[in-house]
Amino acid sequence: MPGTIQAAMKRGVTIKDIAKKLNMSVSTVSKALNNDVSISALTSERVKALAKQLNYIPNEAARHFKLAKSFTLGLIIPDILDQYYAVAANGVEETAEKNGYNVILTQSHEDEQKEDRIVDVMIRNRVDGVIVSITKNRTDMQPFEKLLSIGIPVVCIGREPKSGQFDYVSSNNHDGAVMATEFLIGKGHRRIAHLMGPAGMRTSQARFEGYKQALANHGIPFRNELTECVDLTRAGTFAAMQRLMRLPEPPTAIVTFKNYVTLDAIDYLKKYYPELVDKVQFTGFGNLPILHHLDHKPLASIEESSFEMGEEAARILFERIGEDGENTERVYRSSQLPCRLVVHDDGE
Repeated sequence: MPGTIQAAMKRGVTIKDIAKKLNMSVSTVSKALNNDVSISALTSERVKALAKQLNYIPNEAARHFKLAKSFTLGLIIPDILDQYYAVAANGVEETAEKNGYNVILTQSHEDEQKEDRIVDVMIRNRVDGVIVSITKNRTDMQPFEKLLSIGIPVVCIGREPKSGQFDYVSSNNHDGAVMATEFLIGKGHRRIAHLMGPAGMRTSQARFEGYKQALANHGIPFRNELTECVDLTRAGTFAAMQRLMRLPEPPTAIVTFKNYVTLDAIDYLKKYYPELVDKVQFTGFGNLPILHHLDHKPLASIEESSFEMGEEAARILFERIGEDGENTERVYRSSQLPCRLVVHDDGE
């Protein structure tokens, strides 16, 4: 018998090995290891003691196969170095862990073709669901529609999909932009520009509409020349700032799509208009920790609650995973979490 057990340990101890050693049925051992109340305390203790002695490790692959689940979620974000997505990923992972799931984290780097390949990887890895912040220029949702068609639910975060067939969680971009713009108005500014995100993104449009709404709320005419689209690259922001600052009447304040854009815009002023660095004032989306360590930063930031966004996206995804796959009357949800204004005082 010892030789049999030694051989079993070399190949990995199974429930059958434990059952044979204790002269019990496989069913009894399985129930004991899973704390089934129908098994006596004495039997349960004997089984667990031997399992520990033999370094028994449950066969998760077999359990997953039996349940037709991988207990894995896929998460696709543009860039883990962007704090917005990093914090959202933490929210997803924490919720997944509470539900006994692992997360496969991937980055698209704003490349649609790479994102398409990632989706194929998710399918091959048999993930149970996918959370994605789509690339900035994506218009074709076919890869994600493919996921839905084979029974893998999808929840979009941060960036609204062009199709209404997906659950979607974001911050309230419109109201956040209103707050950012009205803060600058409250500082006495009237020529307020907007560095808008890529025009094809619904998030960009929502923030643009919020910017215009705030101007209208205070009787300030909207001026088309004060709005510039940026592609979220440093070069794109520099080009937009050049056009704004060459206007006959340049802006005295700027609302940006995100504070990474703000930092590039401030760098532009440092390089080409150093005399205006402390005069042109900014607000932008994203309360970045690094802002507290900078001499030149936005007056205020819009905190987007990205951790809560990740939590909410994961919660919705688990609901979808638990649904009957035959449900053809599914109503897709759009959740918008409130933003708040964070003022960066000089003393911070």
